[in-house]
Formats: sequence, C-alpha cells, structure tokens
Amino acid sequence: MTKLLLVGAGRMGAALLKGWLHALDESFSFVVLDPNVAKLQADLAGESRCTFCASARDLPGGAAVDGVVLATKPQMLCDALLQIAPQIGPQTIVISIAAGVETARIALAAQPATAIVRAMPNIGAMVGCSVTAAYAAAPTSLPQQALVEHLFAAIGIFSWVDAEADLHAVTALSGSGPAYYFALCEAMTAAAIDLGLNTMAARKLAAGTLAAAGLLIAKTPDPAALRQMVTSPNGTTAAGLAALGADDGLMRLSAQALAAAAKRSCELARVSDG
Repeated sequence: MTKLLLVGAGRMGAALLKGWLHALDESFSFVVLDPNVAKLQADLAGESRCTFCASARDLPGGAAVDGVVLATKPQMLCDALLQIAPQIGPQTIVISIAAGVETARIALAAQPATAIVRAMPNIGAMVGCSVTAAYAAAPTSLPQQALVEHLFAAIGIFSWVDAEADLHAVTALSGSGPAYYFALCEAMTAAAIDLGLNTMAARKLAAGTLAAAGLLIAKTPDPAALRQMVTSPNGTTAAGLAALGADDGLMRLSAQALAAAAKRSCELARVSDG
C-alpha cells in the first residue's frame, strides 16, 4: 500500500486527487489536509481510499507516509511542512506543485535529507489530462522518482527536466500555455462572428476545432506534419496561414510570449524567495 498526504485541496489539489482516484488502483490511499476540506469530502463521499482532515492535529498517527504532495499557496508551503513534520520519514518524498518555491527553500523547512521533487502540472488536471514536468533534487532515489512519474503519468503527459531553472520555461509553455490556446479560440470565435456566423455556431465550431486538433496532435506529435497534411497549395488554409504569418510572425509572437512568461516566472521566484 502506498500512502500519500495531499496538503491543500484547492482547485489544482482537488483535481489531482480526483484524477488519481480514477486512474490509480486500490494500492494507493490518500490523506487530505485542508481547512476547507468539507466540500471535497462531500463530493467524494463513500471513497474508502481517502481520509479527510481539516487540521494537522487531526492527521492519523503511525508510520510516515510514502509521499507528501504540497498543493498549498506558495507563501503557505513552509509553514505547512512544519505542521506535518511527524508524517515525514526517511523514505518520504516531498512533491511540491507550488510555483516559484525552489527546492533549496523547501529543504530548509523539511526534515534533513528529505527527497524533494518540484512538479508543475497544468489546468488539464481538471479533466484528467494534465501536462506535467518535474525536477528531482538530490537525494531523490530512483524508486522515488518512479513513484512521481507513475503518479503524474497516470493522469496525463509527464516529463522530467534536467535543471530546476528549466521549470521557468515549463511555466511559460505548459503552465501558461492553455491560456494561449483559449485566447486564440476566443479570437477565432469573434472573427467568425464578424464573418456572419451566429454566436452559438461560432463558439461550437471554434472550440470543437481546438479539441479535435488536440486529439490529432496527441496521436501524431508532429505539428509541422499535421499542418502540412491539412494545407493544400494555394488553398484556403494556406491563405489563412499566410495571413497569420505562420512562417515568421507567428513564430516571433510565440517566442515573445514564452520569453515574457518565463521572465515573469523568474521574477515571481525571486519575490517568493525574498
């Protein structure tokens, strides 16, 4: 039996928990700690693999848990670690999804020699389709890394990064990325309405096209090949792509967007450390 303690059951924490309950087998059990846990407890009434606690004082005693998932607000993370110290043993891995809190700072609040992983899932966790990247700090063992990979691969796409600083690029790409696609969908919907489509049809067609494109690229992870497949020479798609500046302008805008988001991630990390 693998026992996990989830600290923080807000939007992302609750989404991860529901995804894990759906995807993982009965060998996984969860203790959920959140002062506002009552609603989630009601949503998951009858789920025998979960124990819900509104206070650290209510946490069950006994052996340390196998893993702690920190899904608190960044400014609350270190205090939360101090409160759950009895739950952390020599073999416990601490997995933080808090943005901007580096492993060195987490280590100061954790037990000595605690294995720490920073993971960055995205909003796709709300529909069981998260995109997650993670960085493992020493002394995280290979079995502990395997546990992290198993957890997040069970609810979507998972990838390790080589350096903690890479998580700024992850933030810019997969963390903020869904908003870029949503913004494009908004813009395409508005443009279709301007061309004469009624609002409902424009929304359905734009959203459906985005969803279908996502399914296609999940099966064939080569966007260039897919773009070429749907683009006939001198056809309507080619005309639209030319207007978007796909060969140059779109590349430049995308680079600017990711650079701006990564820069802001760095700035927020410095504020958090301060």
